[in-house]
Amino acid sequence: MRRRWSSVPDAAAPSIWTLFLILLLGQISVVNPQFGANQQNPNINVQPQGQLNQNIQNPQAGSLFTGTGNNPYYGVNLVPFGPEAGDFEVNPGMLTAGQTIDLHMYFPFYGGLYNYTTLSVNGYMGFATVLDQGPTINVGPEMTDWPRHEDPAMIAPYLCKQQIPQTISPGMRSGVFYRLMMRQSMFGRGSNSNMNLGGTYQSSFFGQSASQACPGTADSYVRCDANADYFLDTMMNWLQEGVAGAQAFRADAAVVVTWYNTASAISGRSDIDAGQLATYQAIWLSDQTARLSYVIFNYDRLGFDAADFRANSRSGRCQAIFNGGNHTGVVPVDPTQMYKNTPKVLAQRSGVPHMVRGRYMFRVDDVVRPGGCSNKTGGTYPMLIYPNIVNMLGEMTVDVNAICLDRAQTYILMIEQRQTATCTILTPAIARCHLPKIYDWGTKTVYFQPQSGGANDEKAFVGYIYFVPPTLDPMRLDIGNVYDWFKNPMPSQVMPISWYPRNFTNPDIETHLDQFRIMDDSIYAVQLGLYVVAYREYKDDNIKKFRPEHRVIARLTSYSNRNTYDYRFKPQEEAININQVEQWYMNDWERTHELYMYRFGYLKLAPIRAQQDQFQAPQLLSGLVSAPISLHWLWTTNNPRYQTTTYNANDQESRAEYVKKKATEMCHDWYDEDGAQWNFIRDVETNSSCPCVEAQAIADLGRFMPHPRCSQAFRDITCQVSIGARNCYMSSQNILSSYAGDGRGFASENTARFPTHYGQVCCYDDHGFLMQTSYQPVIKVTPEVPYNPGFPSRAYEFGTAPYMGQYEIPGLSAFHNDYMPYFLCCKFADFRCQMFYWRRPSSGCQEYMPPAYGEVMGAGSFNTIDNDKFIFNEPGVYNFLYIPKTQTTPEVRIQVRMERYPNRRIDFSLLGRYMSQQDLVQPTNATVITGIVLEATGTDRVHVLARKDTRRFRYRTSIVVGNIIRYFDTMRIQRFRGILIYVNNVERGQADIYVVLEEAQIGVRVRESYNIDIDRLTEYQESMGMLNIDLSVPPQYGVRPDGDKAREMEYRQRYNLPRVAGVMRPFPDQTSGSFMQTMTLNDVNSETYRQQIINNYRVQGTGEPGSEMGLGSANTMGLPTENMFTTSRDEDKQFEVFPEATMKSGPIYKAAPKYETGMYRFFPVTGQMLNQRLMTCRDLQTQNIINLQPLQSQITEQYGATQCPDNPGAIIQDCGDSIPCQYDYTLTNAKVLGMNAKNEWNIFTTERQDATRFCKNDLFPTE
Repeated sequence: MRRRWSSVPDAAAPSIWTLFLILLLGQISVVNPQFGANQQNPNINVQPQGQLNQNIQNPQAGSLFTGTGNNPYYGVNLVPFGPEAGDFEVNPGMLTAGQTIDLHMYFPFYGGLYNYTTLSVNGYMGFATVLDQGPTINVGPEMTDWPRHEDPAMIAPYLCKQQIPQTISPGMRSGVFYRLMMRQSMFGRGSNSNMNLGGTYQSSFFGQSASQACPGTADSYVRCDANADYFLDTMMNWLQEGVAGAQAFRADAAVVVTWYNTASAISGRSDIDAGQLATYQAIWLSDQTARLSYVIFNYDRLGFDAADFRANSRSGRCQAIFNGGNHTGVVPVDPTQMYKNTPKVLAQRSGVPHMVRGRYMFRVDDVVRPGGCSNKTGGTYPMLIYPNIVNMLGEMTVDVNAICLDRAQTYILMIEQRQTATCTILTPAIARCHLPKIYDWGTKTVYFQPQSGGANDEKAFVGYIYFVPPTLDPMRLDIGNVYDWFKNPMPSQVMPISWYPRNFTNPDIETHLDQFRIMDDSIYAVQLGLYVVAYREYKDDNIKKFRPEHRVIARLTSYSNRNTYDYRFKPQEEAININQVEQWYMNDWERTHELYMYRFGYLKLAPIRAQQDQFQAPQLLSGLVSAPISLHWLWTTNNPRYQTTTYNANDQESRAEYVKKKATEMCHDWYDEDGAQWNFIRDVETNSSCPCVEAQAIADLGRFMPHPRCSQAFRDITCQVSIGARNCYMSSQNILSSYAGDGRGFASENTARFPTHYGQVCCYDDHGFLMQTSYQPVIKVTPEVPYNPGFPSRAYEFGTAPYMGQYEIPGLSAFHNDYMPYFLCCKFADFRCQMFYWRRPSSGCQEYMPPAYGEVMGAGSFNTIDNDKFIFNEPGVYNFLYIPKTQTTPEVRIQVRMERYPNRRIDFSLLGRYMSQQDLVQPTNATVITGIVLEATGTDRVHVLARKDTRRFRYRTSIVVGNIIRYFDTMRIQRFRGILIYVNNVERGQADIYVVLEEAQIGVRVRESYNIDIDRLTEYQESMGMLNIDLSVPPQYGVRPDGDKAREMEYRQRYNLPRVAGVMRPFPDQTSGSFMQTMTLNDVNSETYRQQIINNYRVQGTGEPGSEMGLGSANTMGLPTENMFTTSRDEDKQFEVFPEATMKSGPIYKAAPKYETGMYRFFPVTGQMLNQRLMTCRDLQTQNIINLQPLQSQITEQYGATQCPDNPGAIIQDCGDSIPCQYDYTLTNAKVLGMNAKNEWNIFTTERQDATRFCKNDLFPTE
């Protein structure tokens, strides 16, 4: 009989005598040497193990299953499994349908949180019922008819119909095995503290004892001992070797599932004997907080690629995929042509070829992203880049997962519209790229290819890096309280500094050598230097222009990077003595004269080069950069000029006096310098005058935004220049000016505006009034009085394209030209603050005109930008706002998607007993907004979407820009092409989003479920899944905020204004008097306007079947007919293969076809129907008649169950005369939604009145 040996690389097949000895002497307590758990503790009393299976013909099960020792059946790419490793076996009676196991904690996967999983012989870990009818198991948007049929979320290493062979040779074993490994620290125990008698690794063949059980886990397949800790550490090391950014992941739990010797669904004995079997593993890891999650697939052998007989056809083709479930998208393990031809190739190839064959790694906590490397050549493949948020000052390194690397090749990272980065190979799966300075702010697309790209086909690897200014960098160097660096004298002579040691590697280590390992602690042993980098914008005589300069002027001190294991997740904390300089890179003359030309700088922690000139400023290596700080403390540190004065070098007061004297001189120099430049105040005040009251600044979403450092909206604590203000706002884009050529005269309305490099900052006191610089000398009688108004800036805070020259560098130019002069004149010098305010007077709000401001909330309650008020419900995609392009304004397109809100009273536990899959989502007659998409001329397309049910745990919304999902966890403000997006993260879940179209100056605020704190509502597992949208339109479009349209047509013709129309301005050509009234029951789904809105603004093909009608006459005015949710811009179509395309295009409350026709079709509830229903239901609730006639009792009960809310009496009492509250409370049957609708409507009405109270009488001049 032929014996089939498994393929073990570099191992010869053992002889029959070797096998005889192994079977005779095998011990259950042996541990796989690759885990090193066989180290014995001399103080441990190991319990004696009984002799099992003495018969030589029946080998011991532990050795056979786990492959310990020299077992030839065990593949080297598998982790130990089977009873000896503590595994349980899936019950044979549950193999096909799957056995559900408890995970005892939450594991994140594809946006959902799961504390259970279902294990099936068909090669998947599922999270819902799987429809396995027919030869193929269909999952995903393209293959399932969800919600009529199931589309379950699943992790499927090899999905197809399989079986556990029933008739196999006596020496073969088969089954599906699983265990759960949890770290001891999760239960408050250290290593070995919960072990019985201190045993490190004992036989688990008969299950673990009660003393070894994890607290609170009754299942014996759960492990939380020293072996579990070591296993998790090993998995972390594996991930480090294969996945970029995995160094930041700490695994606290792992689910290990092994499919051992499975056969195709209808294989016979001959197929099994021929070796057509499959053995593979899935290892799912997560941290305790359920924020990060990774999956490792190990394929030992794949003997079939389809579920049919002898794999002779494509019927039942096996596939390796991650399915998000409910049509959220599918991610294949290997999207290559070879995998498509035969999935068996997965066992031959690898995503980490330097480790072992058949291994693949993925990050799966949200949309699944592949780790490791890929051999895909054509199409588009997402790169995994860490970190993908990079300081624009560059000189940093990023790790990249892309193509499988060849050390003989040279690889380049190409940065869109900028430069290239040279990359070195760490492992065949990870490249480390050294970025240069990239003077830019925003997302840049990057491409990864070998240098010989013209001769190869590797064109698929595309990613993005977000470049940020140092003022906003979330990964900047921590140097303590930033306030202290701007004080004179410094409050302490020793300042703290901290960093994570694993951010630095020794630059002298040869990474191209095969023995290089990322997990090796020795590569992090490096000497670090703390350098002072000074910044200025000076005149370059060579180019005859001013340009930025970064100069290394000193090294303060040196540190040894701690590379022990304890500092893998622990920061290194050191101290900075500001009175000592280890090495100056300025000579005595430069320190006496040129040092004061640098008003500020920053600190950089970088490795020290082995051989460098002691007195020449080095070219710094990649490192960490601090926030901008003042350099006044260096003026008295080993400074020759300070030594020649009469001041005492050791006297703190004398140091402060010297700084005060020099600051006064520098303030005067700046005053003269700034006065010789263009008077930019004229442009700023004319084009961006501050709102007079804070309510106007809140409403003006398109022109002003909360200051990133000086506002309560962001709750940031690094504000340095506006202490005393309650809130500050800044212009959300560069100030647009038209003072050029004809723009100065009467033809200005025909002249397009252009962006300047100026910015505006407006601060408000505790009463909401604008703070004025002219009040400052009256109010600020002592330096301690907190009164610091906002002031305009010559250099805009966020920079100016192309972000390279004078006044253009984000953050740094503002500090050099505006913020540091403030400190020199107002903080360091005496009696010079008015000199600063003469050059930077605050706005007087004389030229300010408020925007048109509207909101839609809850179940379709509209308060439009021209002050119409109504409730409109009808499913479909609508043109929310459309503005055609003119000579002075861009084209603006905004669409929203309205869906029928589901009935939340449906009991999901009835699934499979009294209810089918298609009945889980039963829509109501209330429609809510679930998505919005925006774009303007020359901008990216932005989608803001509510996430689907059971996926609103970590993120309640998805922000998709250019068909790629964007995350705002650490970077709250992100800039894209022509668009600014910022997120208020006060409430968890990314539920408050602001989007600004910069050139159009139109702003949108999107809140999911009123941005309520859902964690405090214990009766709700997740948020409600609806969007509230605020819209702000500036006055240049001719929309009056009070809604008066008496002279609309005249103004439009006279001033060449665009026609602003959409659901938020449904009647642009009609004069309406609703702006003088409140909402009444007659404004609820009234037919006087319903059909007009549907015909004019709904995109064809997006309504329910049977509701489509011909286009109205208003659509001949040029309103878009394209559905922006399902289409893409030409430059974004390459990313349609990513799962984000599915997330944005499909509805989140998709219902089965039967609920869109017949008796279930949408029916609008009018105000009269709403009032009548409430009265009837209240009467049914309060009546005391019990013995009704049988038919009458049945009808009454049925009406109450299908038409009435749970507590109609409370609705009438709680809502009062609030129509939005009555409508939302009744139709959604949720008190929290009704009360929030009432409060939000009242708040918005008040804020709108305050925001328009101080506007001018007319937006346009009269005759």
